[in-house]
Amino acid sequence: MNWTARILLILVAYLLYAWTWHETFGQTPPPSTLEGQPISPRELQDELKAHIHYEKNSVNTIGHLLINDRTGGINQSTWLYVKSALDYYKIHKPIFIILELSTPGGEVFPAQQISDALKDFDTQQDVPIVAYVNNWAISAGALLAYSCRFIVAAKDGSMGAVEPLLQDASGKMEVASEKVNSAIRTDLANRAQFFDRNPLIAEAMVDKDIILVWRDGKVVRVDNEAQIRTTEPDPDKVISPKGKLLTLDAVDMLKYGVADLILPPTKTEAITPEELSNGRWSAAKETLFHQPFFDEIPNAIIDSYRMDWKTRFFALLATPMVSSLLFLAMVIGFYMELNTPGFGLAGSIAVISLFLIVLSSFSLEIANWLELIFLVAGLATILVELFVLPTFGLLGFVGVVLFIVGLFGMMIPGVGSVSFDFDTKTLNAAGDVFLERLGWLCGTLLVAFGMIALLARYVTPSFANFSRLVLKGNEQVGYRAVSSAEALPQPGAEGVASTSLRPSGKVIIQDKQYDAMSDGMLIDMGTPIRVVRAEGGTLVVAEFKKEEKP
Repeated sequence: MNWTARILLILVAYLLYAWTWHETFGQTPPPSTLEGQPISPRELQDELKAHIHYEKNSVNTIGHLLINDRTGGINQSTWLYVKSALDYYKIHKPIFIILELSTPGGEVFPAQQISDALKDFDTQQDVPIVAYVNNWAISAGALLAYSCRFIVAAKDGSMGAVEPLLQDASGKMEVASEKVNSAIRTDLANRAQFFDRNPLIAEAMVDKDIILVWRDGKVVRVDNEAQIRTTEPDPDKVISPKGKLLTLDAVDMLKYGVADLILPPTKTEAITPEELSNGRWSAAKETLFHQPFFDEIPNAIIDSYRMDWKTRFFALLATPMVSSLLFLAMVIGFYMELNTPGFGLAGSIAVISLFLIVLSSFSLEIANWLELIFLVAGLATILVELFVLPTFGLLGFVGVVLFIVGLFGMMIPGVGSVSFDFDTKTLNAAGDVFLERLGWLCGTLLVAFGMIALLARYVTPSFANFSRLVLKGNEQVGYRAVSSAEALPQPGAEGVASTSLRPSGKVIIQDKQYDAMSDGMLIDMGTPIRVVRAEGGTLVVAEFKKEEKP
């Protein structure tokens, strides 16, 4: 070989080396890759046998949860349903639970609560949960599916588009901010990895900017569209294009390792209305039990948990609108009761509203005993200050603070789960729900103050006549409760407050006792007073100072 040929050969080798180095170590970073291979039928059988244990000579009960609300979506009602069902299955332990999903999604925080409960039940109770995507598991529905050990999909099933939604002040669902989106993306990826599923697929369901391709039998993430291989012999298949949330059909769910099994259409015996009502039917009426492994389970009975009216009622009480109305009724009721003698309708409404708030909070596990202790301690302190001590001072203020802290803790879900990421300066989903509910309550409190101002001006002076427990007529010596304004002392009459007026109480005028109400200022017991006017059977009085002229 002459020198010319050697030089050409060296030059060609150098060019090949430079090209290889550029492709491997150039400025464009290599794409991240993760396998998304489905497990083989043999591996699936081994996994099912390892986690689902059944008896050959006795009845095998299979739990069943149904989340298929296409309109209301996943919310606090759904969380209460799942929580109640899992409590039931802790006692009546099934060999596994089917979570049947056909839902467009819903609220973020309840979905996270359900997801955590499903994972804990699987790992702590040793009862695996099989997600059955029967038609669709979109948004929060995908989050629930990822929280199950096994995922099976109907042939027309789909899963993805996990767009975080939050409820606005009007009760409508709206897309969450980018900060919340980032937190949900990480959260969903972690939930996918919990049961060894591809986190890149999960992230692409949340983030529109993630580009995924199928390359050499693996799921690959590329940074931009220029990195997508389009030339033969082995071009990339785009899984998730830029600008679009990833949604997978059943075939792709299986291909990329999201689903473990596809259920083909199978003719089964119909479930009767009576069986639906009782929540029990033969497992042979389910498509899943016509597949290998499941059709081998003998004496399989579905024990389906149904939401009863009590569950729906408690969930309704915990919605922002209803809980705010209860809060408003409680505040106005207590105000009206404190401003009228006796105990009547207003006080009854306030007590019932408070009872319903406490009941719904404990049923949804929003509150714990600490909030209840604060609430009771605050209420007891306020009552002592009002009816035992002569003035309303520091102790009463402390009682009000304790009462508000306990009440708000009961009415705001997720307080203990709120966290703040200082790196991204974002709250988690529980934090957003906390701020949303806090906004509802603060707004309701402002409305209550406005209504109290109107009541103080136009209603409360004459409201005492409507109390059924107020004394009528001349029934006690030295006490007057009259039915007409003409029989009352006239404006300008002087006397003394025989009780504290806050603003209602009693006064003594010419050695006779009357119901009275201050004109807006608190009047201590023993303070000289003067009649301003009479409204109904109640005197409106003001503090009388000696320097004043009649």
